[in-house]
Amino acid sequence: MPSFPLKARLSQPCHYRRVFDGPNVKASSKAFLLLAVENNDGPSRIGIIVAKKHIRLASRRNRIKRIVREQFRLTPLGRSMDLVVLARSPADELDNPAVWLDIAKLWHQINATADRQWAG
Repeated sequence: MPSFPLKARLSQPCHYRRVFDGPNVKASSKAFLLLAVENNDGPSRIGIIVAKKHIRLASRRNRIKRIVREQFRLTPLGRSMDLVVLARSPADELDNPAVWLDIAKLWHQINATADRQWAG
C-alpha cells in the first residue's frame, strides 16, 4: 500500500486555522463533520481530528484515521481544497463499512456543494 504523502496533509497549525476560520463548505453526519476551503496552491489536502475526549481508545482513533485517509486517497475531489475531518463520539460505535459509507456520503456532499459555490 502506498504511503500517504506529506503534500496531501494539513501539517501546520496555520493550515488548520485557515479551514476553521472560514470554511466555505460544510458537511456533517452524526459521526463526522467536514469543513473545506478552496485551495489554489496545489493538490487537495486533509487534516483529521479524532479527539481522545470523543474516542477513548487509541486503537479506535487510529482505525478511524486510517479509514478516512484511505477514503480521501481513493476518492477524486472535483476541486482542489483543504479539508478538515472531525470525528464525533458516535463514530466510535460504527464498524468499518459504516464509517466508510458515512465518509463517502460526506465526500459527495462536499463535492456537490463546492461545485455550486465555486463555479464561476
